Amino acid sequence: MYFLSYRGQPKLDADDIGEIGGAHINCYILKDDLDQADKIAREEIEKMKWEILTREEAYVIDRDSIPDEGRAYYEQALVEQTVYVFHTYPMNEGED
Repeated sequence: MYFLSYRGQPKLDADDIGEIGGAHINCYILKDDLDQADKIAREEIEKMKWEILTREEAYVIDRDSIPDEGRAYYEQALVEQTVYVFHTYPMNEGED
């Protein structure tokens, strides 16, 4: 399984974004190849009407390497193949 982390922002045509300026998007993808996991994550995030600004991290994870706070997402991805966790922040925050 791969853990990929992106920084993104909602697209202008996204519904109900309110005051959301962006998010750190953590992805748990059950695939054998990083390129394939990255492609799937990008396509799904795009379908959710988010634009990826940067990929922050990408690495292999397993049951022993996942921190406690990510264990539930890891377990869910073993069943569903993909899990996306959006840690949103308000407009004007998190900008470089």
